[in-house]
Amino acid sequence: MLLGCALVAGPAVAQAAGAGAEVGTRQATNGEWRYCPYTGDHPELGKGHANDAVGHLQCILNRVYGYKSVAQDKIFGDATLAAVKNFQQSVGLSADGFVGPNTWAALHP
Repeated sequence: MLLGCALVAGPAVAQAAGAGAEVGTRQATNGEWRYCPYTGDHPELGKGHANDAVGHLQCILNRVYGYKSVAQDKIFGDATLAAVKNFQQSVGLSADGFVGPNTWAALHP
């Protein structure tokens, strides 16, 4: 089943798929690969944005990093802002709640 393959694919597969293709976003703490499908760009995001990139951000925060309070509604609201700030602080970034290149890089190690 194709979905099953995507769930266990590693970063080499994601790189081979090309820019913007996400196959295995990150290995979770339990050793499973989490899948957050997205083929768009990784633009700068902040509170009030509403688009597919926000949905991708929310998927990563929720499914990969365990921020279960973040709904995957594609709207950068208060819960997403709080999760982004918490994530940024946890990886040593400035916890400003703004998702730019450094935050995207930390989300996609």
